[in-house]
Amino acid sequence: MLSLTILVALGYAAYRIRTVVMSVFAAVLFTYIMLPGVEWLCRRRSRRLGPKAQRLIATLLVFVVALTFLAAAISLFIAPITTEMSDFVKSFGDYQKRFVDLVQNAWRAIPAEGKDIVRTIDYARLSAWVKDYVDGLLRIATSSVRVILELILIPVLAFYFTYDYRSITCELYGLIPRDKRRVAVRIGRTAGEMLQSYIFGQLILCVIAGVLTGVFLSLLDIKYVVVLALFAGITRAIPIIGPIVSGIPIILVGALSSPGRMEVPLYLALFVTAMHFAESKFIMPHLIGRRLHLHPAVVIIVLLIGAEFFGLVGMFLAAPVAAIVRELLRRYYIKPRERRYVKPAAASTH
Repeated sequence: MLSLTILVALGYAAYRIRTVVMSVFAAVLFTYIMLPGVEWLCRRRSRRLGPKAQRLIATLLVFVVALTFLAAAISLFIAPITTEMSDFVKSFGDYQKRFVDLVQNAWRAIPAEGKDIVRTIDYARLSAWVKDYVDGLLRIATSSVRVILELILIPVLAFYFTYDYRSITCELYGLIPRDKRRVAVRIGRTAGEMLQSYIFGQLILCVIAGVLTGVFLSLLDIKYVVVLALFAGITRAIPIIGPIVSGIPIILVGALSSPGRMEVPLYLALFVTAMHFAESKFIMPHLIGRRLHLHPAVVIIVLLIGAEFFGLVGMFLAAPVAAIVRELLRRYYIKPRERRYVKPAAASTH
């Protein structure tokens, strides 16, 4: 009962300070990305530098390279994104007319039973919900002070996490009683390995999705290649839902920008489906491993829970956290209970 009370209290506290928790999560993600490079440099021992000085220089070097690469990538995408967005704004009226025609044609093709179902939808309430959701996102995006603080604090936190990784983990493990410390270290290593493999696997998948989408859209001569490819790469970080979220606008833009080519939406739908199938069945198990394999229904449920409490960061971390919890339950709760039931049965046979 006491443990349950403590867990509920911790959950409530995490919910109350969820914005801080999101920033810490983002810093932890950044730390896991930077940590392998720092550890690799620290293994190259230097006779002139002590271990702390060498780790400080390695951390600074890795962060400078990573932030420089990130700034170069952002500056590289700014010009084409600005051009494509301004072109979209200019052509918005034409796209709106084409979209209305597309909806009307689709409405004629729907059978009478389907039309009755569509008419029963409360569009006023739906539009009000969408408007409130978008307004909330805009308020978060336009809170410039908060955004600037997070952009500054997240790399600073990640720097300290990376530089003092060992001392921070030792202090955390020092808060655990001695008789349970070894188990806690094993749990921490298991969770860290799963989270690190998930982060790097998702980064590789995001790059693959963005590059393949850009190449395929270029071959079909679709407009707004850079924006759609970047959107496909970013949303791919969210399992199950991400490819669907990026696939809908890709198919819709393809249909609107190529009105005389009715085969284009079909090609795009087949491409999005094939890429998602290849990623989920072949690439993701190879990169991330089988330990993170969760049923799609479970993934969707934990994604919704993560989004409710921690937004986009919660959606990104929902799947690995659920896999870690499942692994811990199997290893430290289910298997010990199975042994208790198996041993008496085995002893009675002799």
